[in-house]
Amino acid sequence: MNAFVSRHPAALALEALARTLAMSARAARRTAAGLDRWIARRRRTAADLAILAGMSDRELADIGIQRGSVAAIAAGTWLRDR
Repeated sequence: MNAFVSRHPAALALEALARTLAMSARAARRTAAGLDRWIARRRRTAADLAILAGMSDRELADIGIQRGSVAAIAAGTWLRDR
């Protein structure tokens, strides 16, 4: 099967531009997806922080954490003492 090959300079330039735009669109889509994940993670962290900050010291003690650990717990960086 033979493919059509244009030797016209404008057609070659347009093809190169189309490929570049397609690659740029894919990169923008990946970047937007990453940003969406980051925003969702930030919202979950803020919601968790609000819930934990609203608890009394007694409630926090009941689940085995201290008030000073609330931010680390909400951020997901807290490691329980063993």
